[in-house]
Amino acid sequence: MRHLIENAAAFQATAKRVLMDMFGLETTETTEVVASVAVITNKSFIVSIYYTGTVYGEYMLAMDEETAAKILGIDEQITDLNRSEIQEQFCDAFSEVLNMVVGECLVQLQATYAKLTLTPPRVFFGKIRYPSFRTGRSVLQTPAGEVECHFCLDLMRLDLATSYNDALASLLDVNSKLKQANEHLAQQQAHLVHSEKMASVGMLASGVAHEINNPLFFVESNLTTLNDYITIIESMISLYENLCVSVNSPDLDMLSALAAVRAESQGKDLDFVLEDTQHLVSETREGVSRIKSIVKSLKEFSHVDVGAVTDADLNLIVENSIALISHELTERCEVVVDCQDLPKVVCNAGEIGQVLIHLLVNASHAIQDSGQIRVRSFAEDSEVFLIIEDSGQGIDPSDLSHIFDPFFTTKPVGKGVGLGLSISYGIIRKHNGSISVESEVGRGTKFTIRLPVNHNSLAYVPSPTVAI
Repeated sequence: MRHLIENAAAFQATAKRVLMDMFGLETTETTEVVASVAVITNKSFIVSIYYTGTVYGEYMLAMDEETAAKILGIDEQITDLNRSEIQEQFCDAFSEVLNMVVGECLVQLQATYAKLTLTPPRVFFGKIRYPSFRTGRSVLQTPAGEVECHFCLDLMRLDLATSYNDALASLLDVNSKLKQANEHLAQQQAHLVHSEKMASVGMLASGVAHEINNPLFFVESNLTTLNDYITIIESMISLYENLCVSVNSPDLDMLSALAAVRAESQGKDLDFVLEDTQHLVSETREGVSRIKSIVKSLKEFSHVDVGAVTDADLNLIVENSIALISHELTERCEVVVDCQDLPKVVCNAGEIGQVLIHLLVNASHAIQDSGQIRVRSFAEDSEVFLIIEDSGQGIDPSDLSHIFDPFFTTKPVGKGVGLGLSISYGIIRKHNGSISVESEVGRGTKFTIRLPVNHNSLAYVPSPTVAI
């Protein structure tokens, strides 16, 4: 119960801060966390992210449609004619909010329950039925109305196989389920990687799915073959045991038992089986090592084992960001990296990585046929600079002054709602840094990020700058 209350309180505090940072929404009053056996709410709009691993549960934000409209600054009355369009804005905006909130809260949760995985946000309108999970509920009172924060927690138990055969069967079953999940994740990739609202979660999920697919395939194939070899080896052991018994018993035919051993060995090609078993084990270990390397890269990117703010190597964040979205940087995009030696920077590495991923994906989308994306880093005085420059189609001068405005986008309808750059600007500003953009139609776009080496050393918060 203590973990439930603590994590629910952390979720409430983070949601309160993110809503203030994104929308300027002040909280006039907060309630204490109240525990219950299930989610209880009468709100009409609910967005949630559920997690699995050593525990299962959900993070949820719930509010009335009128409250959501006020938070987003939507003045028009909600009717049957415009409800679908307005609800789509609700989904995009608050999915982005919940991504940021849960991204921070999960670090604390993983300190107690390791190896948790997240799903994309789910959105519900109207009354729904929830499973009976232990839930911590708290309420944010705001000028726009009540915002409920629900944190669900359900402990799970893991059973260990009691024998080698059970363990192998369990491994094959888990591997099969992992492959099915990977295929499902790949099917969702197109919807995730092209949507700004899923930049922080979808891009990483699709990248991991893409990178582990090949080693996962031959690990599965090798396990199937090893299972067949185990059957052959068990058969030979049985024949050798019969031979040993016949040697010590005058009533049994030793020559017949020996002939059976030779026939089975030749028929099953035992020498090849033993040799190939060693090869398969070596190849499988190599595949597992490759998957481990991918997970290590993701772990370094997200910094799940340390606090949210730490001394970080920005060049390593650049390297991991490019690796994690390599599937988005197609052959038509030549990526040139020019990173100089940098001092360690006090920052939230996961958030800076989120900004870089968004800028890199935007750069790749701006290149129509073929072109170059250049990433540079250098230090100057007490600041470090990260520059992402592309040779794409550029941004119209009339749009450039609005590029950091919430909900402003130059992408086609359905490709995003314009929150990515607004969120990126908020992250950089929170680090007492600045982000500026220069662009020329037909020539390309350049984003420049400036960050202080120690974010506590700057007393001001710079405004966004735009150069045409």
